[in-house]
Amino acid sequence: MYFEYIFRKIYILGLISLIMRRKLIQHGLSSLTLSLPRKWVKDKNLKKGDELNVEESSGKLVISSEKSKSHRKIEIDLSGAGVMVKRILGAVYKTGYDEVKIRFSRPEELEIVRTLIREQLIGFEIISQSKEEIIIKNISELNFEDFDETFKRFFTVINQVAEESSNAIEKNDFNWLKNLTFLKKEVDRYADYCRRVINLGYSPGDKRVSPLYTLIEQLEKVSDRYKDLCQYIAEEELILSSELKKISGEMNGFLEDFYFLFYNFSFDKIIGLGKKKEKIKGEINSAFLKCPKKEIIVVAYYDKILNLIFDLNGPLMAMRI
Repeated sequence: MYFEYIFRKIYILGLISLIMRRKLIQHGLSSLTLSLPRKWVKDKNLKKGDELNVEESSGKLVISSEKSKSHRKIEIDLSGAGVMVKRILGAVYKTGYDEVKIRFSRPEELEIVRTLIREQLIGFEIISQSKEEIIIKNISELNFEDFDETFKRFFTVINQVAEESSNAIEKNDFNWLKNLTFLKKEVDRYADYCRRVINLGYSPGDKRVSPLYTLIEQLEKVSDRYKDLCQYIAEEELILSSELKKISGEMNGFLEDFYFLFYNFSFDKIIGLGKKKEKIKGEINSAFLKCPKKEIIVVAYYDKILNLIFDLNGPLMAMRI
C-alpha cells in the first residue's frame, strides 16, 4: 500500500507538471498565442477582454493579473522625534508607501522633512501643508527596468568617493576632502531608491533579493565611513604619513576589486579578495603600532572600511552560488 501511495503521488505530480506546460499556437502570420491554465483563470476571476501584465525579466516572462499596485498610505507623528525624524521617514519611503501624512510640532522637524524630500525621497512632493501637518505623495511611476542602472550608479559613486579621497589625501587637499562629503547625499538617494524598488516587488532574475538588499545596506555603510574619514582629515588638516597614504590607495583598489567581482563573479576572485584583505590588514596593524595619536583614528576608519568591504562577500556569494 505504501508503494502504491508513492506511485500515485508521483503520477499526480507528473500530471500537474504536464498541465502547466503549454504549446504555442500560431495566430495569424506572425503572432503566437499561449493558453492559460483554467484553474488559474478561475481563481483570478478573469474573463474575455481583461488585461494582464506581461513582464520580461532575465529571459523569463512573468504574467500577472494585477492591474495596478495598491496605493499605500500611512500616518506618522514625528512630534518630538528628534534625530529619529530622518530615519523614520526614510524607513517609510524604503518600505514602499506612496502617500504619507506627517504630524510635527516644531519648525525644525518640518525643515528636516522638506530637506529629505528635496535631497533623498526620489519621486515625492508636498501636496498639502497646514500648521502642524504635511502630506507628501509619490508622483512618479516606478519602473523596475531602471533598477540595474540605478544600482550601478550607486556603486559607481561609492567607488568615486574612495578614488577621489585617496587622490585628495595624496595631495593634502583638504577642500577636496570636504567636497567629497556631499557625495554621501547622492549615495543615500540611490541606496534608498534601490531598497524601495526591492520592497515593492522587484525580482532580479538571476540574483536573490534578500542578499542583494543586505549588500546595498552594507555598501551604504562603506560610504558612511568614507564620509567620516574625509571629514575628520579635512577638519584636522592632517597630512598623513606615506604609509597611510599607501594604505589609502590600496583601499581604493580593494573596493574596485569587489566592484568587478560583483559583475564578473568567480571563486578564484573571491579567494584573491581574501588574500588581499589579509595583506592590507597586516599593513593597517603595522601602521597602528607606530602612527601619531591623531592618525590612530584614521587607521581605525581604514580598518572598519576594510572589514565592511570584505564582509560583502557573504551576500554576494549568497546571490551568485
